[in-house]
Amino acid sequence: MSKKIMLVVVVIMIFALLAVLFVLPGCKERAVAGLSESAIKLVDGEENTLELAGPVKKVVVLAPSVLEIIDALGAMEVVVEVDNYSITMNDPLVEGFEGAGDSYGPNVERIAELDPDILITVSGGPEDDYQKIRELGIEVYRTISIKGIEGIYDEIANVSKILGLEERGEKINGELKKGIDEIYSKVKDLNDDQRPRVFYVVWDDPLMSAGADTFINDLIEKSGGMNIVAEDNLTGWPEYSLEKLIEKNPDIIIAPMMAAVDSSVITGDKRFSSINAVVSNRVYVVPDNPVSRPNQNVIKALQMFAKAIHPEIFGEFEIIE
Repeated sequence: MSKKIMLVVVVIMIFALLAVLFVLPGCKERAVAGLSESAIKLVDGEENTLELAGPVKKVVVLAPSVLEIIDALGAMEVVVEVDNYSITMNDPLVEGFEGAGDSYGPNVERIAELDPDILITVSGGPEDDYQKIRELGIEVYRTISIKGIEGIYDEIANVSKILGLEERGEKINGELKKGIDEIYSKVKDLNDDQRPRVFYVVWDDPLMSAGADTFINDLIEKSGGMNIVAEDNLTGWPEYSLEKLIEKNPDIIIAPMMAAVDSSVITGDKRFSSINAVVSNRVYVVPDNPVSRPNQNVIKALQMFAKAIHPEIFGEFEIIE
């Protein structure tokens, strides 16, 4: 081999060694963190296709349910601003933030000033404002309209993909599915006569409930109950007449604290005095967030529903924060 060829070989080997010393450690660090640098493509709740060059570094989150997912993923450091409502409610996750509006009124100027890679907000809201934000070069992801618990798995997968933390997202989903299956396995073979009839109070004036295509209905069914509103083939979040409620005469009433501070709000209401749930003192009030925010914390809601509906199987009802 000539000296010239040997010199070329030596130079190539030196460059290869430098690549090992400087490039691979960086890759290793990202692998340890669970991050992926590959391009990301996904569809949001408004059927918009998002294409990201890689995991985002700065996020404005106007969806409290997603903020809790990000916290579970261990990635709060990427959040640069949150919604005003969470700040007003003194949510512990938003301490130190100022607020950038909310999903129905994003503060475009504040978001532009922060210059995040992406804005995560709920479905709906002012399309004109979102278009202005896109024109600033900021991606907009709107959450999935959750029809059942399966949709929660999809949302966690999407958020973890946006952050490049798919493995962590899969772990969270795996633990959630295991917890849900454990509860459902104990009630799935019950016949209709063994399933108490349940009414969920979304709001009390006007009286509103949860229909057949909501994840609240999924919670009731997977807890071994029957949703009386779903029996009427109602969907979404319909108003429900007092006359119909009295006629259906549910065995159990469940309400979030937002609709009833405690059970006495319902048990002390003369309108409900003849209903089986009130007569037998089976009215339960649960914390808002696990029930109203579709994310991994829905397991807490399911555990509370299960104890309320089948205490003989799951034990006495208790509040799970």
